[in-house]
Amino acid sequence: MRHVLFDSHAIGYAAQDGMKLTVNDREVQAIFGSIKSVRRYVKELNARPLMLWDGKAKWRYDLFPDYKAKRGKEPDPRMQHMRACFRDQREDIKRGLGLLGVPSLFAQDFEADDLAGHLVKHYSNLGHEIFMITGDHDWKQLIKENVTWVNHKDGRMVHAVTFAENTGYLNPIAFVQGKALHGDNSDEIPGVGRIGEKSAPEILAQYGDVKTFIQRIRADVEAKRKVPKAYRDFAMGEKSPKEPEITRIEVFKRNVKLMNLLTGPKPTGVEVLYRDAMDIDGFQEFCREFAFNSILNDFNAFIEPFIDNCTNTTTKRKTA
Repeated sequence: MRHVLFDSHAIGYAAQDGMKLTVNDREVQAIFGSIKSVRRYVKELNARPLMLWDGKAKWRYDLFPDYKAKRGKEPDPRMQHMRACFRDQREDIKRGLGLLGVPSLFAQDFEADDLAGHLVKHYSNLGHEIFMITGDHDWKQLIKENVTWVNHKDGRMVHAVTFAENTGYLNPIAFVQGKALHGDNSDEIPGVGRIGEKSAPEILAQYGDVKTFIQRIRADVEAKRKVPKAYRDFAMGEKSPKEPEITRIEVFKRNVKLMNLLTGPKPTGVEVLYRDAMDIDGFQEFCREFAFNSILNDFNAFIEPFIDNCTNTTTKRKTA
């Protein structure tokens, strides 16, 4: 069986940033673009879709209170407007896709990343094939033989065989450890200090993993061999330059916990919205509500991929 997991906020923001569409002075391009994007990948991949939505990852804030501290507080008026418009359309995106039989998953205290990690473990253990539609490079750590990362904007794929070429890391474990070393500016997670995006892959390529890296550097220091100061400061447990209350090794260990999508807590309180709710007549009325005439003009062809791939027990349809 094939599944396609959508990073709903990623495709929604990309759609919102596209050509402006309005109905009664309300912007609706995020609704239109999200539905079109989901259809594209459901058709191309012939896979069963699931929309994954972000909650607020309480467990990450408990572990690191400054996590994403500035997210959503951009001074740029354009970004503020885009975020506000997307929020206004979010429930209608869920509703429109639900009418096509596409369920939405949401957990108040977890992010879409956490849902993706859990679902990938679950479905891959069953031997199912999974495609992840996102722009979030963190999801690449979930790639394996039957799990593929797909760029939501252009459809470019990263498979297990192209993982090293694409990421610069030999395997997903090294990928997570590398990110934990250099940090993640987009999520405002500081690195260990003076080990950046260029040197982290070099370290993992040379030593294999961070545990071995620490052991080898400590041995070199004890043998009075010359080592780069950044390596010595990390391996010997010097204090973090940005977080002087903890050591650089402690920063690394915390970052691994924050970033590893396969070892984090299992999502609880997961809501599944619009499960088995395909309603073709309802979706047709939805398109009329938002004046999505390009869909209405070739309606039967548009809905065909959803009829083929969405599980439903209550499909409603009159003659279109």
